[in-house]
Amino acid sequence: MEYSGIVFLFVHLFFLVRPFVSIKGYDNIERQEIMKKTLWITALLFTSGLISQGMGREDGFLQESNLAIIPQTGTVALRDTLAADSIALADSSGMELKVEAGDDKGEFIKEEFQQAGQALKESFQGLKEGLGSWFNENIKVNATGDYADIQRQNNQLFADMLRNPSSWGAYTLQMNQRPEYEEGRFFTNRTKPSSDTARGKAIRYLSVIKPYGKIQSPVPETYYSGAGTDAVSQMISKQQFSEIKFFGQTLKLVYEPSIKAIGLGKSKEKQIAKFWQYLADENHAAVIAQLYQYKEELKLNDYQYYQLVRAFADVMFAKGKHGESLAFTVFILNQTGYDARLGKLQTEKKLTPVILLPVWEEVYGMPYILIGDNPYYLVDVQLRTKDMKESVVQTYSKAFASATHPLSIQIDPAGFGMDPLYGMFEGYVYNERLAEMEFSLPAGPMGIYLDEPFSNLMEKTFSYRLKPAFDSMIQRKQESDLRQEISNAEKQQMRVLQLSSFIEQSLSYQSKRSSRLTGHYLYPDLMFWKKGAGDIWDRSVLFCQIANRIFDIPTVLLLYPDYAIPAVCLAVEDLPATSPFRAADYVEYNGKAYFLLGRIPKSVDTSVFPQVFVW
Repeated sequence: MEYSGIVFLFVHLFFLVRPFVSIKGYDNIERQEIMKKTLWITALLFTSGLISQGMGREDGFLQESNLAIIPQTGTVALRDTLAADSIALADSSGMELKVEAGDDKGEFIKEEFQQAGQALKESFQGLKEGLGSWFNENIKVNATGDYADIQRQNNQLFADMLRNPSSWGAYTLQMNQRPEYEEGRFFTNRTKPSSDTARGKAIRYLSVIKPYGKIQSPVPETYYSGAGTDAVSQMISKQQFSEIKFFGQTLKLVYEPSIKAIGLGKSKEKQIAKFWQYLADENHAAVIAQLYQYKEELKLNDYQYYQLVRAFADVMFAKGKHGESLAFTVFILNQTGYDARLGKLQTEKKLTPVILLPVWEEVYGMPYILIGDNPYYLVDVQLRTKDMKESVVQTYSKAFASATHPLSIQIDPAGFGMDPLYGMFEGYVYNERLAEMEFSLPAGPMGIYLDEPFSNLMEKTFSYRLKPAFDSMIQRKQESDLRQEISNAEKQQMRVLQLSSFIEQSLSYQSKRSSRLTGHYLYPDLMFWKKGAGDIWDRSVLFCQIANRIFDIPTVLLLYPDYAIPAVCLAVEDLPATSPFRAADYVEYNGKAYFLLGRIPKSVDTSVFPQVFVW
């Protein structure tokens, strides 16, 4: 293949593929990957052309390179002379090379092979580096430039919309509360033997609850790993920066001083539009790159990213009496890809700027408005019920063009990205920094708490403290009565009752109420941080998680609208007649009976079929 043909193919492929990958169906990263693959295919063809030129083409290759194939052996023999690049063909074909010359000449030819191979390797590496550099300087910049042009137009249209008073409307406030649960007690190792020998009744359940699926966060179009560090290194002015303490960790944000050289005045529509357009014309991309890099490195969820942006905005604009920090927060979230709105809360006494966030999950105890069928929550605002009835929120109904993603409040305690801060409650170690972050989250639905793994510290403290203690208890029991071997079913019952005793003694509804967390479902670290906070729902879930994950005891959770209780899979027929489980009610799942870890209080409405969650 001639050099002119290679160049033609290269140019043809590039301009053929580039318009195709610019369509909206591909994000920026996908477009870059397609262009990279195109370049590498071209590079491979280009290299093949070089090799074919150096070694000869098709049938003429053997004559030009002075090589001969020996049919009987399938080897390749060298004649008196050798083309310098023949080593590449021999290596790639896997054929044996046979030198027909003498020893001295063979050594000389061997060195020639090695030198030729090294030269070809260096040439290919240089081609690879050159293509990579060309890609970064041309394709990547062009893709970023295309996105910047689109985003610039979006910001201009959005500012025009904000400027128009008819784009704004008034919305009334609503609020949902978490269901209240009746309190109850578990069977423990202090439960008196049952005098009732009749087997309990089977409980029918309505359905099996499925765990929440994981929500994927949006990624800014121009972001890549390490983009924040690169953005800082490329900034002309680095003198202006802000520092915050984010859950005990010091973080720094560098920005151009001009980005905060504007105010909102009295937050009229025209002033908000002017503020938005001003930020759009400044170097906000460097700010987003740094903030999103923090999100990635610290493994923050969507709501924690909002908290991070808001914390920096409050420092940069000194909270801003006219709402500059709020408007800046909404601007950054929108440019990142999150839907968020700036609103004005009109109460009986004053007009206050607020942030409105759509959330994937239902949120309890936080006021919201409905735009269409979608709730937008007023974050960081405390309102009494009376104030809510007399208040309205003014905001715009149309979202920023590329801000389509609601925020999620789901977290992964096991994947927490910050250094742990050790706390201890009754000898059990927990992550105080994680607990503080969990405490700052809005109260979400129970589905996001049910199947979350323990934090690393909680996993270790339960494994290292509970398992040895329970095994020791069983051993002492066996040693006290050497006449009879304790059955496996009885050992399992001892573990179950000891675990329920531990949870009942450590956690209480009173501690949860004093911590003002009655409207929340709680993660384990937060329960221990708040000195044993936990109602019947929290205690039931924690029991099921420890039983399943630490002790491998099959356990399910039975959920009524106003009550929760674990059910344990036990071989009841092998238990003593005095076992509390002999007369316990049960549910059947996958052909096995799961016995309730207690009696359901009479105040619970059992006419409603419960649901079941299975680990």
